[in-house]
Amino acid sequence: MKSSSTTKKYTSKISTISLGDLVAAVSSYAQNERETIAAMQDLFRRGSVVAQTAQGRKRLRLA
Repeated sequence: MKSSSTTKKYTSKISTISLGDLVAAVSSYAQNERETIAAMQDLFRRGSVVAQTAQGRKRLRLA
């Protein structure tokens, strides 16, 4: 079993990219626009997209 310090090392590493870069990366792997939108919706639904604000980090969700 892995130690918690090893797990924290990997989970604390967050890459910083723009929202436009995220959409471009997802769309480059998707077969069409519909699949791109579905993948982006899934990322937002799971809370995987985090924005850096003046107050700290905020998870972005779709309304």
